[in-house]
Amino acid sequence: EVMEEYGLGPNGAMILASDLMVNYLDDLKDEIDEYNPDWIFVDTAGQLELFAFRETGPLIASTLGFGSIQRAVTFLFDSNFVLRPNGFISTLLLAASVQFRFKDISQINLLSKVDLLDENQIEMLLNWSHDFQALGESTNEREKGLIRELSMLISEVFIQMGSTSELISCSVREANGLDFLFAYLQRIFDSDESKFY
Repeated sequence: EVMEEYGLGPNGAMILASDLMVNYLDDLKDEIDEYNPDWIFVDTAGQLELFAFRETGPLIASTLGFGSIQRAVTFLFDSNFVLRPNGFISTLLLAASVQFRFKDISQINLLSKVDLLDENQIEMLLNWSHDFQALGESTNEREKGLIRELSMLISEVFIQMGSTSELISCSVREANGLDFLFAYLQRIFDSDESKFY
């Protein structure tokens, strides 16, 4: 519809559709208010440039924080992509960038699709998320050439900077980690009362 109305191709239409969402924020707020839910999960476009890196993304996120509604941004670490140190570091950079864009909203980093990984892989990734020295050592051992050098420099930045936010392993398919996700949200929202535990 947007393609036809504005004479755009698929990419341009996706970008414009993302920007046009701001025209429907009042409707969305009314619908949310009508349901009076305990929790709302808003799934946005998977391409970062459509939500996180356009002016409308932070505007939408802040606008949806009306009344007693609290918000958090969830950033997904793709379990297949982050198995190598340079993939993990690339994802850390993206997560830090999104956290910087949504600076007034807490961020949760989720290691998604953990049902595709074995326990050792999950443990390694969770360890890398809070022990950047271990990430640097793995980078030194497993990467080569320029990628190794760049990855080492970037991991050194994270060592200096400290953690972005806790990485929680999660699989919707097997319902693994959802309890940790809800507990983490409770801590963020500073709520001691929950029907989820």
